[in-house]
Amino acid sequence: MTRLVACLLLLVLGGCASTGPVPEDCFYRLDAVHPEQRLPSPVLRGGLSVAYVQADPLRGGRAVLYSDSAQPLQLRRYHYEFWVDQPPRMLRRALTSYLREAGIADSVVAADGAGDSAYRLRLSLLRFEQVLGGNSADVEVAVEATLSSGSGDSIVWTRVYERRRTSLSRQMHDTASAMQAALADVFADLRADLVSSLAQAR
Repeated sequence: MTRLVACLLLLVLGGCASTGPVPEDCFYRLDAVHPEQRLPSPVLRGGLSVAYVQADPLRGGRAVLYSDSAQPLQLRRYHYEFWVDQPPRMLRRALTSYLREAGIADSVVAADGAGDSAYRLRLSLLRFEQVLGGNSADVEVAVEATLSSGSGDSIVWTRVYERRRTSLSRQMHDTASAMQAALADVFADLRADLVSSLAQAR
């Protein structure tokens, strides 16, 4: 009996010794997105507040998400690959800075309520993931934006912005770079709509 216990113990210890090193957690950030140029004068007078970005529980977490083009309805998450912050928080911070730098309004603030701002921008994050297909990898970003005005929160328009970018490789750093480029495209489209729609309303 003692010999049997000793053998079992050796088997357990041998299994532990053959186990490879535990993968390290890796974290990825998104750098600031800068507009190509600043407007000569604001198109939103009275200020703009950017509300917290809404998202479903998966996209509200920090794990990097991915899907396979062969099974587009299945969404999975990596176990050791994370964003440094929750995507809705990163998106709000980046967009607020972008619109402020673009000079879209005489003031741009991150605020959940309208506060003293004449305009309010609310967003929902619909897509924020890597899409695998064969040996390639794309990233997909989709955002629904709603612009409202006045103390009664009257809706000016609601639009969806969606961009897909091809990553240089399946490496996660290249995925983060492609995500950065996709966000820049979305921000540029949103800025253009803010300028054109409000310029026509004058």
